[in-house]
Amino acid sequence: MKRLFPCLLCLLLLFGCGKPAQSDYQNNSFSASIPEPFESVKDSSVICFAPYGDPLLSSSITVSITELNWYFDSFTKEEYEEALKTMCGYETLSVESFETCRVGGFDARRVACSVSIDQGRHDLILYAVNADRTYLFTLLNRDGDDFVSEFDTMISTVRFTEGA
Repeated sequence: MKRLFPCLLCLLLLFGCGKPAQSDYQNNSFSASIPEPFESVKDSSVICFAPYGDPLLSSSITVSITELNWYFDSFTKEEYEEALKTMCGYETLSVESFETCRVGGFDARRVACSVSIDQGRHDLILYAVNADRTYLFTLLNRDGDDFVSEFDTMISTVRFTEGA
């Protein structure tokens, strides 16, 4: 038994206890636990995270913050579909699910889409949240990746700053 413990400790040091599930991100508007292996993308004009900080041909999480959208609650599934086609430039986009939810204590929409771009068919998950401003949390889950459940978990950790 005495020899077993050092061997187990050695194995844990070599292989770890599993990868950390999340890392904390905070700015002056919100905080969230970002899933591993996502890291902040350097030199980005928007808040962006990609696996190991490399967005080239990989899945990505982006956060856009705009002025409060007073029409937010009246948007339909079709209006989100049209807006996403226009804003993102996707020729082929279909909304797979459209749900009302809450994020950080505020009303939100979860819009799950399937998009086609040059590299194949991908999942696009959007959480649109009306707090002090409108927040758009988006996951582009590239074909072959499976970060949807981690993204949903991240969204459950979003907290808005005081005054939101």
